[in-house]
Amino acid sequence: MYSLLALFLAASVINCGGGASTAPAQAQAPKALIQDFIAKHKTMVDSSLVDFYVADEQPIIAAAIQKSIAEKKEAGELQELQHAKFDFSNLQIKVVAEKEEYVNDRPRKLMKVSVSGSYVMQQDNSTETIPADNSIVLEMVNNNWKVTEKNDPWKEYHYKSRG
Repeated sequence: MYSLLALFLAASVINCGGGASTAPAQAQAPKALIQDFIAKHKTMVDSSLVDFYVADEQPIIAAAIQKSIAEKKEAGELQELQHAKFDFSNLQIKVVAEKEEYVNDRPRKLMKVSVSGSYVMQQDNSTETIPADNSIVLEMVNNNWKVTEKNDPWKEYHYKSRG
């Protein structure tokens, strides 16, 4: 009997990480996804940027990208922007909030990611250091993080008061 109790306690300690806190661990920011998203969003010349967004926002993003591509092609900037290189070594990306909501009785997992510092965009004839100080909201869709601009539970809404 005592050996069974000892075995149970040992298994409990091992499963808890050697007695560490059992509080849920904070998710890690998907840095590669955020960096790739920033690069494609900054240049707005790659149609695959659409795939970073949740499905209901993709048509609006696709139209914006096509318009941007046409404008940059007309301005003679398209090819250079398509080959731009990015250095994210001075960019800090961290999770600042997580939330699970239920919409139509289905769970929706959201993550707010803070992007700060700066990054460098290098083109053939120029180098630009771009400051970053914003947040990106991600939504889990089929086990993949997707960017959402509409589904932001942390966004403050300001209503005009009547009177």
